[in-house]
Amino acid sequence: MDITAAARKCSDRAWSEIYGCNEVDIARIADSGVLENADIIFNTVPAPILGRKELSRLKKDCLIIDLASKPGGVDFDFAANLGLRVIWALSLPGKTAPISAGITIGKAIENILHEHS
Repeated sequence: MDITAAARKCSDRAWSEIYGCNEVDIARIADSGVLENADIIFNTVPAPILGRKELSRLKKDCLIIDLASKPGGVDFDFAANLGLRVIWALSLPGKTAPISAGITIGKAIENILHEHS
C-alpha cells in the first residue's frame, strides 16, 4: 500500500514521513501528481479541500470518504457531476466509538490548553 498524507504544517508532513507515508503540502495537492493515482481519499478537514480543480484530476473509480464535520471538504455537487463516489461519514468517530472519541478529543483539548498556558 502506498499512502500519501496531505497536511498544511511542515511538522505534520514530517511526522507522516516518520511513520512511513509520503507527504504533500495540502496547498499544492492539485499540482502534485498524487491525485491522479489515488484509489481512495480520506478527508478530515472541515473546509474546502477537494474542489473542482482537485476532483477533476481523480480517476473515475476513486472513492472519496469525507470524515469532516460540516461543511465537509468536498464539493459534493461537482463530484456527483463527475460520477465520483463520495461517502460523507459525518461524525463517524462519535457515532461508532463515542467513549474513545471523547477521550481522544479531551486529550487534544488538554494538550492545546497546556501549549497556550
